[in-house]
Amino acid sequence: MSKQKSDSHLIKAGERILEREELVKLAMAIGLEKKAMRPMAIDLRSQGAFTEYFVILSATNARQVAAVAEEIRLFFRDNLSLQPVSIDGREARTWILLDYGFLFVHVFQEPTRELYALEQLWGKGRYITPTEQELSALLTEVKAALPKDISSESLEAALL
Repeated sequence: MSKQKSDSHLIKAGERILEREELVKLAMAIGLEKKAMRPMAIDLRSQGAFTEYFVILSATNARQVAAVAEEIRLFFRDNLSLQPVSIDGREARTWILLDYGFLFVHVFQEPTRELYALEQLWGKGRYITPTEQELSALLTEVKAALPKDISSESLEAALL
């Protein structure tokens, strides 16, 4: 008997269906587009953790930490209808956590990332390490699948 995928594990980006691991990679890709560094993800499903996946990204300063986290939040909200359950760390901006239930996105300033060393703490999880080219290709594919905005000129021409 084949295993059925739960619809709750699938998200639509326009006509493109995204599975959870693709959402993990998408968060990494969005972070890279905002110049985040050292992207990595950990699959924690076999670890009995409180979430399924971690995405970990670094930024050089507080402003960039906030910008990376906000770009991911807005992309997920506006294009995938995904809202975080909670957001922590917005004030200090040394570590912002976007909690999507199944996915925790950690955006760190580098010294804070080194201090907490989540990679070592959760080192028994499966590391997800796509190349930057794979992440860029996924982001391009997802953006291409999204509905296009109709400009006012196009709308006006269509009405005539």
